Amino acid sequence: MLIQKTFKAVFFLIFAVIFGMIFGSCDALDFLFPSAGNYKVIVLVNDVPLDDCSFARAEDKIRPYFEESVSEDPDISSLMIFLRDSRGEVVGERTVYCLDNDEAQEGDYYIPVQSLDGDLPEFTLPGDLRMGRYTIVTQVMGGRNILQRVEKEIYYLGRNHFSYDGINVYLPGVAESSHLIPRDAVIMLEANIDFSSNLDPYIVWYEGRKKIFEGKVSEGAGRQFWKAPEQSGFFSLHAEVYPVDNFDGLVGYQKGISILVSSMDVDVHLISNNISQLVHWYTFEGNLYDSKTTAAADRSIVPVSGNDFRWMGANGTYGFVTGSDNIMRLPKIPVKNDAVETWQVLFRSMPINDGDFFTVQLGASNNANMKFSMHENNLILTLTSAVESVSQVFELPQVSEDTDENGFLTSGITFTIQPGSISASINIFGKNINNELASHPIFLDVKIENEFQIILGVINENAMFPKEIIEESENLSTVLWDEFALYYMLPMEILAAELNPVIAEDDELQNE
Repeated sequence: MLIQKTFKAVFFLIFAVIFGMIFGSCDALDFLFPSAGNYKVIVLVNDVPLDDCSFARAEDKIRPYFEESVSEDPDISSLMIFLRDSRGEVVGERTVYCLDNDEAQEGDYYIPVQSLDGDLPEFTLPGDLRMGRYTIVTQVMGGRNILQRVEKEIYYLGRNHFSYDGINVYLPGVAESSHLIPRDAVIMLEANIDFSSNLDPYIVWYEGRKKIFEGKVSEGAGRQFWKAPEQSGFFSLHAEVYPVDNFDGLVGYQKGISILVSSMDVDVHLISNNISQLVHWYTFEGNLYDSKTTAAADRSIVPVSGNDFRWMGANGTYGFVTGSDNIMRLPKIPVKNDAVETWQVLFRSMPINDGDFFTVQLGASNNANMKFSMHENNLILTLTSAVESVSQVFELPQVSEDTDENGFLTSGITFTIQPGSISASINIFGKNINNELASHPIFLDVKIENEFQIILGVINENAMFPKEIIEESENLSTVLWDEFALYYMLPMEILAAELNPVIAEDDELQNE
């Protein structure tokens, strides 16, 4: 047995020597001398190790660095650094930081140094280097022998910009504090990335160590919705960002946050779904479901053909965006012909640009419509038929108590469909619901039959936009929706019948 083991060891040694002689004749520096490989060499990009981030730009400063002193090691004579492309070929010159200039070899760039400890001169990337993946190689040399080789994957960005500043957190609705996340609340996480237009970063989201989502920014991965659990406490979330989707072997930018889920009940919405007159209620918590009946797919808001929906955060909360390229339809609402019906649309929104908030198509034949829009800080309610149009303008104050501190506006439109006519009025609600600013109703003679349908979006064709806004498609968004509800308001005689027993009971109590 001992003889057998000895024979195997001798055979391996002979094979290694022959292999080195054959392949070393091509390049003496590629002959690997056996070593323990315990030299701690790291490559710094702008003083950040490649182990922490694998990206480099044309203007970045790259230099190798011995983490532990090697000045007392007699075996080391130089340190070499160079790039290999995806085919394994050396790109540009190999830079050698050498203690003995007599070792200089043709084709390499030698930099004499007094010591390999401390800050070494920068490693210069080739000027014509193309954007893409490379391997950066460092070799600790003892004469012509390689004492240790370390290879690290790196992605070269050229002069493209790519940075990651952290994660923004947005709550649904308007809460008093963004630091307390209610249980079961759906929050929106946004990776704050700045990058050149020809890049499409790839993001991987984690909850603790569990991967919860990944994808390209162009596919919406820059924003991720996370539902807070029922239990309270701190929860750790983080996202790792790469400039491309081919990120195997690379180390991305990593940023994380710690979220406190509170056991306190925090009311972030205008209403609740226990109101009998409530027909539709959309809270836009990461979806377009009807919160009144989430299980019914036919009650959801749906995009018009060729459109998609977009989410956006603002002032600590998030919402659903509509505009010229984000047009959405609510389900059709049946109405009784030759009857009086009163409806109210109650919503919270933030105007982004002038244009249409929504349009109500009145009647199955769409022979009339009601439009609510904004132009130059004026809210405009318009009723239009085939033969007539009537409008009402409500001027928003520049500094108003009637908008929430975070910029969201609470509004209501009340409209009554009658045989042969329709009337409508604007209502603006302040922080105190008793402080209601209501307009006088406007009237239009038109016959509404069978149904109506609400459409969110569509920019006002008459609105004038600067050229720079038109060129930016996202700026063509009109409004950020935070909450949207539709009520059926009972006729006054029914309300009076419901109120009479309560009034009679109050009178009895007062007489006692």
